[in-house]
Amino acid sequence: MQLLLTSDFPSTANDVVAEQMRNLGARPRVAWMPPVTSEGKARFQAAQDTFRALGVADLEYCDIDQEPDAAQLAQLDRYDALYLTGGNPLEFRSNMIKNGLMERIRQYVADGRLVIAASGGAMQFTRNVSLFRLVHNPVAAVLAAHNEYKALGMVDYELLPHLNKLPPPFLDKVQRYSASVPHDIVALADGAVLIHEVAGSYRWVGQAVRFRDGVQKPMENVAG
Repeated sequence: MQLLLTSDFPSTANDVVAEQMRNLGARPRVAWMPPVTSEGKARFQAAQDTFRALGVADLEYCDIDQEPDAAQLAQLDRYDALYLTGGNPLEFRSNMIKNGLMERIRQYVADGRLVIAASGGAMQFTRNVSLFRLVHNPVAAVLAAHNEYKALGMVDYELLPHLNKLPPPFLDKVQRYSASVPHDIVALADGAVLIHEVAGSYRWVGQAVRFRDGVQKPMENVAG
């Protein structure tokens, strides 16, 4: 397993993630997957420049919304790595399901291939993407529909990105939400990464906070 879940890489640099990219070889092929076509097309050229600076010259656009290429999506194993961008995690989840990608991506990770994901893309690998619904909905309503927003479930927590940018009232909602879910909420500040190399365990670099049973605590920078 080589699963790196970040808050906002590469918008904020992280040497550990960058090193994983360099380890892919001299000319790796990386599939760049956004949640929706309009957002992806607007950001792809800048992404190419950013990834080229990290040693990835062959960054290939991978649409899962309005213009999916069935042949490309059926052969993800041609790529040395997958990168899932940030964006609306609900739309991301919906388009992954629509294109039959849930099991393909699970298998990609299970095969030991490198996956790097940011923000809404990173949330896809967790237990659930309901945290995003707290932005516009009360805690009780989000909990009532929690089972409708299951994600890939490859890690045993829910992920909250952009910890350093979230207002205290929202974090209070997250804390109350955590009292009613049977797993941790792990919140990452921009620049941080959760590193999964062995199923069932992880380590991290950067600022991270754990919400558990309605209590928020800093995560010490040791193995999780």
